Formats: sequence, C-alpha cells, structure tokens
Amino acid sequence: MRESSQFARSVLVGVVVALCSATRDSAAQIAPRLDLGGNIEVGGEAERYLRALQVAGRALAPTGAHPWSARFAPANSAAQLGWLRPEGRLLFNSGFPFQSGHGPTWAGRGATAELQAGFTAQWSRVRLQFAPVAFIAQNSPFTLAPNGQSGRGSFADARFPGNIDYPQRFGSASYGRIDLGTSTLSLDLPGVAVGVSNAPQRWGPAIEYPLVLGPGAGGFPHAYIGTSAPVNLWLFKLHARLIAGTLAQSDYSAGAGDRFASAMMFSITPRGIAGLELGFIRFFETNDRASLRHVLRPFSGLISGQSNRSVNIAGENQTASAFMRWVLPAAGVELYGEFYREDYPGNFRWFLEKPDDLSSYTLGLQRVFASGAQRVRVFRAELVNGELSHQERGYRGAAIPIPPYTHGEVVQGHTQRGLLLGSPEAYGGAGWRITLDEFTERGRSTIAVERVLRFDWLPGQAANAPDIHPDVLYAVRLEVLRFRGGRDYTFALVPAIDLNRNLQRGQDRFNLHASVTVRGVR
Repeated sequence: MRESSQFARSVLVGVVVALCSATRDSAAQIAPRLDLGGNIEVGGEAERYLRALQVAGRALAPTGAHPWSARFAPANSAAQLGWLRPEGRLLFNSGFPFQSGHGPTWAGRGATAELQAGFTAQWSRVRLQFAPVAFIAQNSPFTLAPNGQSGRGSFADARFPGNIDYPQRFGSASYGRIDLGTSTLSLDLPGVAVGVSNAPQRWGPAIEYPLVLGPGAGGFPHAYIGTSAPVNLWLFKLHARLIAGTLAQSDYSAGAGDRFASAMMFSITPRGIAGLELGFIRFFETNDRASLRHVLRPFSGLISGQSNRSVNIAGENQTASAFMRWVLPAAGVELYGEFYREDYPGNFRWFLEKPDDLSSYTLGLQRVFASGAQRVRVFRAELVNGELSHQERGYRGAAIPIPPYTHGEVVQGHTQRGLLLGSPEAYGGAGWRITLDEFTERGRSTIAVERVLRFDWLPGQAANAPDIHPDVLYAVRLEVLRFRGGRDYTFALVPAIDLNRNLQRGQDRFNLHASVTVRGVR
C-alpha cells in the first residue's frame, strides 16, 4: 500500500508540473492549432471536426464561418522551426483497465500519466516533426481471466496466450515507456509523398472500430510512399500508399523478436458518383528478415492453396479488408462499412463456400442535424462484429475457435508492443457505440452509449457450452472539450459495468474511468 500511495503522489506531482508547463502562454500569442503543430492528427480533435464539416457539406478548408474557425491558425511560411503544442493527460480507472483515446498509452487500473511535446522543422519540401510521448501507469492489481499459464504467463492473453501478444496486464509493477509518438520525416514531391514515420494511422472508414490498422496501439517505425493527393485517372481518382516497417513485441509475448511488416492501401472515387469512395487494404507481417520481396508482398498471391504455395512465405500472416464510404452532403449523411478477413482462404473453392470464414465487419453512419456558424450537431452510430460463425468453431482441426488477429506461426498476432493494431472489440467479440457530438465556439460536448462483448469462452471450457455466460460491458461516455485563453481542456467520465466478468456468472464489476487533458499554445 505504501508503494502504491507513493507512486500515486509521484504521478500526480509529475502531471501537475507537466500541465502547468503545457498551459504557458506563448510570447507571440499565436492563435493555437487544434493538433500538434497544426497537423491533422489521427484520432485528434481536428480530424473528428473536419469530417463532420465534410458530411455537412461545408468547405474542408479551416477558414470561413464555422464554430471553430478561430481555432485554426494559418501556417507561418516564414517559420522554419517551431515548438509543438505540449499536451499532458491524467487518467484513472477504479476497477479494471479501460482505454480512452489512441495509443501507445496503456491505462491500467489506478492512475496513468502521459506527456507529449516536441518541435517541427521545415526546409523547402522536407519537413521534420519530433513528437515523442511518455507515459507511466500505476498498474494496480485486478482479477485476471485464467489462461492456463503460470508465472509471467498468467499476465498473457486470456484465450490464446501462445498465439497473440495481447497481455491482460503488463506485469505486477508500474508500467511505462517512452515512444517516438507522432514523429515523422517527410518529403513532399509533386503528386508523391515519401518519408519515414512513427505516427499512428487509421486505414479504412471506421471511426470507432477500424479493423486492419487504427491508432489504438499508437504507431510503429515505418517507411512509406504514396500519393500526396488523389490522382485523376478520368474514370476515377486514385489514392494509394505502401508502407514497410518493424513491429515490436511486449515482454509477455511467446514470440522470438520483432517482425517485419508491409502493407498497401488504395482507394478510388468513381467518376459520376459524388461522395463515393471504394478501397482495399492488405497487411502482411513475417518473422523473416526484411527484403524487397517482403516489401512488395502485398501485391502478390490472393489465395492460399496447394496450387500456388510458391507465392506464400513461411512464418507470415495476412490481414485484408475491403471498404466503402459514401458522403451525401445534401442530406447531411455519411454511410460506411468495412469487411475484414484474417489469413488466406484454403483455396478458391473454400473462398466461394465460406466467404465469411475468419472475418469481421464494421458498419457506421453519421448524420448532421445542425450546421451553422455557431453550432454543428452530429449523430453517429457504429457497430463491429468479430464473433466466429458456427462453421468456424473447431475449424482447421482446432479444438477451440480461432478469432481474428491470432496466428499459429506469427505468434505475436496482429499487435504492436502488446496492443492490437485493429480494434479490441473485433478480437472474437462485438460492439456498438451511439454518439452525439455538439461543436460550438466554446468547444465540444459528447455523450455516447456503448456495448461490448468481450468474449464468450475461455481455455478449458467447451465452445457453446450451456453454462458459459458471456462477458459483456456497458458504458456511458461523457466528454467535454473547452477552449480557454488559447488552451484546450478535455474532461472525460466513463462509468462502465462489466457483466459476468471473465465469464463468471454474477461476478459483475464496476469501473469509473476519468481523464483530464490539457494542451497548451505554441
């Protein structure tokens, strides 16, 4: 108890100092950016707001009459070096780990503190952003789901401790690290963007539940090349990106080290169908060393079978998805969906017979009800389903069902440092969230209701056994963002009840998640 109390006091003192530093006024009183250095940060406030403006049929340029027009500062072309807006965040979970916001921070039970700061530099078409993030979590104890392991292994994933690097808890002591955060070195050429980066990414249209790649695990070191703006090919406009990088594992992985990852994404907007976007994603990870063959792997081999084994590489895993997004500004509506597959189909006939094998999907919509110079009000709903169909349970000779993100050879699964690259809700579970956002000159107010099926079986229990009681979580999210004197203050409160936690009937657990974030001016 003494060590926990001392830790909590240290966390509080450190965050107070960080927040005081973050709220210091700049000498020049420059109008503040919404995100670090003015960039549209994945999962950030500007991204959410500009997407709502697009659905409302408003200009995406951060000028003109809209509620946050004063919060967008024009870039100073003469400035070649500048400090990023520092940000401090303090989170608390009363009962069990509960994540809020994008990674790489993991918020365990108890207090968690996060700090991000850095600088930008630009010369002609070359731009450097150095924006590391540091966090430390108190990581107080809570009841773990039994996984059949002992010692350090007991902290590993509840269902597949040997096939995915997804710890329930990061050890028995405080946990923290320093990450490169949204650091990027980029070169913008006419029509093409190249660079190296550690910034989080979100591929596909999902807001709450991205399937292949989202910001929940933070970023990972990678090089990229792609279009800097959609290329007009007359029949359609094309946007594409290819990345190659390194994925790391946590201390609780059954793997032997880092993996090499390569992925590609392309999307098209067909001519004559305003607002429609269609896209495709492939993501590979392998235990082999990096090579040109691995970099170009997303462009080869769609079906795995005896007839084309030559295109496959031992010790690799593939995830892929197809998606669509349709924005109808005249109606103030956005519709979107994504269909995901884990691994290859066994052969083409198998693909025709079972197209939903090892799959998950996300569906969502946004509807703008009020859009004016003083107020934008947005309703959105999104659901994800990663549950296994009855035909998959016990499939491929397995005694237990195999959910997305797990694999037999790449035993770290689809993860980065113990966090899922996709959505936790899609890892053999399901979920939905209904949200109402209101943007005004003062900031943003949000209320959301959600349900998450965490899992419905554990090792040692037969799938579909009548005595299994699903582990289901219900939560209400209350968030308030306020602009005060050039600073941003965000407060969040999320009461949640986990029914039948760890499949124990009647063992319901309550958690109160609270967080406060302060972002200062440049």
